[in-house]
Amino acid sequence: MATILKKMHRQRRLLLGTLPMLLSATTWAIETRKVVLLIAESNATNNPQVPINPVFQQTIAYIEKELHLQFEFRRYPWKRLLQNLNEGEGLAFGLSKTKERAQTLRFSLPAFATHVWVVVRSDMAFSFSSIADLQGKMVGIVRGSSYGDEFDKAKNALLLVEDDLFSLPSRLKKLLSKRTDVMLFSHYDPDPRKVETILNKAMADMAPETPMPPGVSFKVLDRHLSVDYIHFAILASKDDGIIEQLDLIIRKGQQDGSLAKVNLVKR
Repeated sequence: MATILKKMHRQRRLLLGTLPMLLSATTWAIETRKVVLLIAESNATNNPQVPINPVFQQTIAYIEKELHLQFEFRRYPWKRLLQNLNEGEGLAFGLSKTKERAQTLRFSLPAFATHVWVVVRSDMAFSFSSIADLQGKMVGIVRGSSYGDEFDKAKNALLLVEDDLFSLPSRLKKLLSKRTDVMLFSHYDPDPRKVETILNKAMADMAPETPMPPGVSFKVLDRHLSVDYIHFAILASKDDGIIEQLDLIIRKGQQDGSLAKVNLVKR
């Protein structure tokens, strides 16, 4: 009996001795990891634009929670964001995947999708069904952004383009003043009338000093240019497994409804 009690006492001391290590390991396993996240914003450094897209915000919050991450946001204009991303500064969010970018970057599964809409002045509307209908028109695009391989190819060969800042008021003013004939605008809502309302309200709220001419408003053409799939991306040589982790969580979130399901509608 004494032998049994001594054995039980030794086991108890062993358990008590290892308990702090077990607790430490558990704490380490759930410790929040800090990750640099690059996102695009206006060139105007004195006027930061925090993303207001609710799907964007939902995705960021979900990823932080599921992977025990805390993102350190670094906001750059698109051109500089891509440069810093390719220099290995951190993970980026909000990118579409192109053949050129895929040569150096590793992309996650699509986190959500946006429609690329063709926006014009209401008094300059035209019938739109394909990229060919944009020939001869000055098309406003965000500097450094991509609207898909098909558009990028046409842009270099056929289209007139105006590189804009990542600033919605500035882009709308260019369209209003006829410096551009068309503005390409990405938004997650698949209803052109809702996007139209958003843009007209944005102009009234953000640029009240620039009134619309009588009878003129912004018009979103009924057919979208493309569906743009939005990803996380990182320099391939800097991927320490985070893209694989993101893929697992994105797939889970889209299956159980925690994330908006990717819109698979094709142009």
